[in-house]
Amino acid sequence: MERAVSPPMSTVKKRPQLNADDLGRLRWGLGAVLALLSVITVFFMEIDAWLLMPVVTVAAFAALARPTWPARVPGLVHRLAFPFIALAFVYDITSSGEPLPALIRLGLLLIFYRLITYRQRRDDLQLVILGLFLIIVAGVITVSLSFAVQLLAFTSCALVMLLAVTLEHADGTAPKPPAPGVIPSWAKGTWRAHFRRLRAATDWRLAVLAAGGFGAMVMLSGLLFLAIPRFDIQNSLFIDRLINRVTRSGFSETIKFGEVTSIINDDSLAISIDVSDPNAMPRFPYWRMVVLDEYTGEGFKISSGFRRQLNSYRTPRGRVNGTESFRRDEPLWTFFVEPGISRYLPLLGNFYEMSFTEPQTFAISDRLRVVALQRDPPKMFAYRTWIMDTSGTMKDATYALARRDGKPAGEAFLDLPEGIADNPRVQRVLNESGGSGAANATAFATNVVNWLTREHPYSLDSSVPSGSGDTLVRWLDSETPGHCEFFAGSFVLLARAAGYPARLVTGFRGGSWNDFSGSFAVRNSNAHAWCEIFDDASASWLRVDPTPGNQALADSTADASTASAFAGSRDNSWQARVDSLRVFWYRRIVNFDINTQERMISTTKDFFRHTSKAAIKWADTRAKAFREWAQQPWNGSRFRDIVLGAIGITALIWWGRKNGRKWWRTLRRSTGHADHHPIRREAGRWLKRGGKKPNFDWPVAIEANLLRLRFGDPNSWPDPLVIFRAAKMALRSKTRS
Repeated sequence: MERAVSPPMSTVKKRPQLNADDLGRLRWGLGAVLALLSVITVFFMEIDAWLLMPVVTVAAFAALARPTWPARVPGLVHRLAFPFIALAFVYDITSSGEPLPALIRLGLLLIFYRLITYRQRRDDLQLVILGLFLIIVAGVITVSLSFAVQLLAFTSCALVMLLAVTLEHADGTAPKPPAPGVIPSWAKGTWRAHFRRLRAATDWRLAVLAAGGFGAMVMLSGLLFLAIPRFDIQNSLFIDRLINRVTRSGFSETIKFGEVTSIINDDSLAISIDVSDPNAMPRFPYWRMVVLDEYTGEGFKISSGFRRQLNSYRTPRGRVNGTESFRRDEPLWTFFVEPGISRYLPLLGNFYEMSFTEPQTFAISDRLRVVALQRDPPKMFAYRTWIMDTSGTMKDATYALARRDGKPAGEAFLDLPEGIADNPRVQRVLNESGGSGAANATAFATNVVNWLTREHPYSLDSSVPSGSGDTLVRWLDSETPGHCEFFAGSFVLLARAAGYPARLVTGFRGGSWNDFSGSFAVRNSNAHAWCEIFDDASASWLRVDPTPGNQALADSTADASTASAFAGSRDNSWQARVDSLRVFWYRRIVNFDINTQERMISTTKDFFRHTSKAAIKWADTRAKAFREWAQQPWNGSRFRDIVLGAIGITALIWWGRKNGRKWWRTLRRSTGHADHHPIRREAGRWLKRGGKKPNFDWPVAIEANLLRLRFGDPNSWPDPLVIFRAAKMALRSKTRS
């Protein structure tokens, strides 16, 4: 039986090539995709462009669905487009006063115009540059893991688009732009037909090679990221200073009870905490952020004196010294704070030392025990604290000494609007609760918290009772439900009326352990308000949470001091899985400093060293076993086994050389390989016979049909028996002649 061989080069079916229309449609579609990826970056920046983003998105989808519609855009639009865009940019930057948001909105306008008009080569390059500008700005401002995926998608699409532009202009002649109202030839037809031609013209080996090269480039970039030393580029090249974000959690320096009518249940991640010793985590952690000391009659705010102190920023530094004393074997706390939370850093209490990943401009208040950055971080912010007090009590010997000498530092802790302390309704509450006769701050807090819990139910949807007079006094005199800020504010009011210094604190309460990342997750829904009352006996501020269902005093139960790695709820949800990826991204990429770099390089070296030692040990063991086998006495049975083994190996090699190719072909035939179809093989044999005949040329019709049977689509095959008979007759006629 004759074997099928490849036909002559003249008969091999050539791969179709992409023409100018195919390349033009390809770059048009990739341009729309790049526009969509560019618009998505604006979500990471939280820029006020909620009108432009849907407009550009709709234009991009319209460009993909109907490439012919830009021809219907009136010519007047093209003439007025750039004057309108320039005037809009000038108005935007003068009215807002923010240059970077104005530039981003300008970029969106230019991208929109490039989507509604047919682009030339320079226009495609402008589209890539505009998208790259948005990508770079978003990369400076955000550290999201999803942004890294988007960056890879943008890079790959941009590279393919630049390749299409280069191939379209490979001959050095640029295609002429279509006249206004004229649809270019590449815009006609359907995307299905275009993808069919693109698939037929694509050399998948080259495509796989290109994808492998791109993947290798990404891996090489990762290796360089590990190897290149870290440099502190402060404040992200100042780009993030040009964007102001609005905080999501509502932590501000002013609270008005009439405006706080409901709390939105936002379960998005707010803080991730890594602690070197999970047993150090309290069972009910309270993450202090903002301390408000002045009561205005309508709400609480930071008094002017403390506000000036918290706005007196220090020279950028990488470390902050706290008031906690040094202790050995204390855990290290690493905080990853999501953007849009607050400029106040969450803390459990006093700390010994705080360090930042790069120098920061901050202010610290020893009296309020808070640390405030100069502005809200526009991206994820990381810092570490060492030796942090988690007991819920804060020693303040300076304030205690000032009170004993009759010169209290910070009268705002006792101040109330005129007439509130002597208000009959306030005095009635103090008498009913037993607060007026309390022996100390602890007894007062217990009595008042019990009264508030008994008289007022808790509700997220709360309102201020109607009437005149002080807001909290009206609420205390009613049975209206309240949320945490009502309870905390009322407690501060009653404590000051009774002569106890008190202040309101906002931050987060609780959280959950993420089993997948091994970190403690705090969500925006954990936002809370509580109080701190000063106890002269212990010269300390005591944490008090008057909200029903929460812990009353921080030091009144053993749970507060008995920490457990499994305290609180454990989160095994899918959201926890996603959050674990974010935590991994923050730990290994975003928070990647020189110490982490040294640890990862050391870990990599240890891995290869242990692997090489294991390989050498395995080889030595096998070599030792072979030497022991060779040193054993040689007898007839051993020689027989060696000879039989050599004969078996020789027979196997001989069988492989003789029948291996046939076996491989049989295996491929069983998997349905197209080249081993019996009709294709038979057509190949007839073509081979014709090629061996000297001075023989197949008739044109017979040769075309044989080639169709050999290489063509089975749906286009003629009757094989008829073609093979015709081929046989043609060969016989040549033989007779």
